[in-house]
Amino acid sequence: MRDVVKGLLDQKLNASFSRRRFLQGSAALTAVTVLGSPRSASAAELGGPLNYFGWDGEHGANVAKTFLDDNGIQLQASFQVSGDEALTRFNTGGRGTIDLMTPNKDFQRAILESGTELFAPLDMSRIPNAAGLFPAFKDASWLTKGGQTYGIPLIWGDEPCVYNPDKWDGVPPKYTDFADPKYKGELVMTDDPFGNIWVFAKSIGAEDPSKLTADQLQAAIDALLSVKPNIVTIAASFADMADVMVRGDASMGLAGWAYQTQIAKEKGVTLVVGTPAVDGTYYWEDAYAIALDAPNPDNAYAFIDFMTSAEANAAIATELGSGCTVEAAMPLMPAELTSIYPYDIVRQADGGLLGTQVVFPPQEADADIVPASAWVEAWQAFKLS
Repeated sequence: MRDVVKGLLDQKLNASFSRRRFLQGSAALTAVTVLGSPRSASAAELGGPLNYFGWDGEHGANVAKTFLDDNGIQLQASFQVSGDEALTRFNTGGRGTIDLMTPNKDFQRAILESGTELFAPLDMSRIPNAAGLFPAFKDASWLTKGGQTYGIPLIWGDEPCVYNPDKWDGVPPKYTDFADPKYKGELVMTDDPFGNIWVFAKSIGAEDPSKLTADQLQAAIDALLSVKPNIVTIAASFADMADVMVRGDASMGLAGWAYQTQIAKEKGVTLVVGTPAVDGTYYWEDAYAIALDAPNPDNAYAFIDFMTSAEANAAIATELGSGCTVEAAMPLMPAELTSIYPYDIVRQADGGLLGTQVVFPPQEADADIVPASAWVEAWQAFKLS
């Protein structure tokens, strides 16, 4: 199994790929079917549609193909392009049509805390493979409410800087330090308002960089503007960002993705990761969730349980270049992939920063705290300036 999963890394990244479009990924990895499965014990209850609405690539069509075929399940996938789009669809005629979603942790936390209807509480007896999750993902605060669980983590990761070690011997302590003229013509970042504003808000000292006043938001944009003269390009995706560095057009990627080091390695270029010592990094996680009034709950439960097996979790994490969430999946993955993520965090019962950190801003204004739409508008103004 390890050799088969490792083979996914050999899929050349000439095709575009994605991990999470919330952070401006591109299209999904081209991959192969890696797993077969025995026909489900509850096969009599399975079959027919499984309606997926979530991040491109996380529907697991390649990994689960044999499972779906064996159980007569037709995966019907539609993809979101923003973190809150599932809620919009649910509230505009989609209720009763969606089975499976893949919310990121900040969005799921916000929905549960607000009491907004979207996620169905899960019957954990129908997902026995969830017992194998890393400690951080069992009863995680962003997945549970009132003693009930609403999501099963699929993949996770962080956002370090990625750089050419022949050019730099490390990264500076703070993101604002990238304003130094020595970085002129060397920087690249992705077209991601949330991640970039968050790290620069943290760098200028915002107590909670996910909750900014209008003045704090402008201060973060001003900090970004001080760095902009050094930026070669704002890449459309993580794949584009990696290509810019592989070509040598830039040597430092801000708030990147650890898997970009593997992309570069495939193309004969050495890149490494580093985290500003003062500002740190931020962490993300995506989970499977079942929608309220899902029309095909049996298919959804069986699919989630299958994808939470060690083999399937290893395969999907490898396909998406991310951290696995099932502990027994880790030995099945290529060491060059598992070595680039800080697994000590997910071995902690509380998840450390992963469990407490919030990156996504609120959807609605709250007193003097501006909403996500204000971040997007500010980012657009930054790009045009």
